[in-house]
Amino acid sequence: MVIVSNPYVGLWVAKRIKGQYNEESSQALGLKSGDKLVAGVIYEDFNKASVVCHIACERLTKSYLHAIFDYPFNVMGVNKIICPVASDNSASKRLVEKMGFSVEAVLKDCHVNGDILLYTMKKSDCKYLGKKYGQKFLPASGS
Repeated sequence: MVIVSNPYVGLWVAKRIKGQYNEESSQALGLKSGDKLVAGVIYEDFNKASVVCHIACERLTKSYLHAIFDYPFNVMGVNKIICPVASDNSASKRLVEKMGFSVEAVLKDCHVNGDILLYTMKKSDCKYLGKKYGQKFLPASGS
């Protein structure tokens, strides 16, 4: 398994979330197994305090979980990640809730099938920055 960052990852995620990826204003981080991409995250709407992320995955690893939270919290320096999820997407809701996100707001009637739930996570609540998830292998500084 290899962690990668390139426009293909963003396009891969966008296709799965039925969204868009803008290479000039977004960043994407993916997980490859051999030649196949198995997970990806798009980060967008960075404003120094927070960033919006979109997650698509078939498989996750501890190192990848560490990386997808290390990047916004330690490299970008945000204090909060915002993850919008359609209210009818039970698999995505389960995933982000298991990751530790919680619903902070509901945007009524903003999705074709109902509402959009805005899940958020503060850096202080993130369990993926500790050694259990790979911090000793992937320092934020890149050193």
